[in-house]
Amino acid sequence: MAFFRRKPKDPDATFPQLGRLQGEAMRSICADVLTGMGHSVEVAGDHVMLSDGRMFGLETVARTLPKAPEREWQPMIEDYFTRMTAKAGRSILDAMDAGEMLARTRAKIIDPATVSKEDAERHYNYAQWVGALPLVMAYDGEETINYLRDDHVQRAGEDLAWEAARSNLFAEGTGAPQQATDGDGGSFLGIMSESIFQSTWLAFPAELLDALKLTAGPLGIFMTVPSASALNLHVINDDTGVADLLFMARVTRAQYDDMPHPLSPHVYWWNGGPVQPITGIADGELAMMLPDELEHLATK
Repeated sequence: MAFFRRKPKDPDATFPQLGRLQGEAMRSICADVLTGMGHSVEVAGDHVMLSDGRMFGLETVARTLPKAPEREWQPMIEDYFTRMTAKAGRSILDAMDAGEMLARTRAKIIDPATVSKEDAERHYNYAQWVGALPLVMAYDGEETINYLRDDHVQRAGEDLAWEAARSNLFAEGTGAPQQATDGDGGSFLGIMSESIFQSTWLAFPAELLDALKLTAGPLGIFMTVPSASALNLHVINDDTGVADLLFMARVTRAQYDDMPHPLSPHVYWWNGGPVQPITGIADGELAMMLPDELEHLATK
């Protein structure tokens, strides 16, 4: 089954939410902005590469621009690359005491476009992966979030750093869940909060259920993380059917398109093992890919 949304009639080859001409304009502005910042840049379909070896994905840019008039694209792109290039430079954590750093460090799921594969291999080898989403550690400063690099983690010790990052996340707690239902019988619990660490509970489903005083059935739970500050879940029970999945996927897609800090449009499944996505992209559309254990839901 697939979930359809309107696309441009002549879509960009890499980012179908943009038209072909929009995609060309986006890449041209990116090149102009980075050149104006003093960088030599190579522009590819899905990323830009600076002469110093840093690479920045364009997925976040491509997802954000359609929400604004094209006359606003240049200042938006300027702001984006100003933040991204500054973040890739010297970190405030470089000279910070390990104990002070860990006191405000939390686990955080981030958009894969935030840290390129090359960046991960070079600076974030400690990262873990949750349904293809990177789980890293982040220092929650007064004004900014700073991701811990390998050298920061090694200074504290990886096991101790992860223990602190998990404990600090759990101590913050989850937001309050609200029941969402639609006319076709679909339902799920939605959690929206001011915390950009809310979505990270996707990496800790057992602890999430304990915190919410919920019990998973034999088939576990569905979860989505449309934004850094939002998480949706549905505990699978005897009444669970395709209406729940369709409703959850539809709302998640709308949140992903509209909310700040978008993260993932996909639906994830947890049943005691690793979290895994049960949706994928086929022909530019979100499509359901149910594992054998869940095939019966398509008939309910």
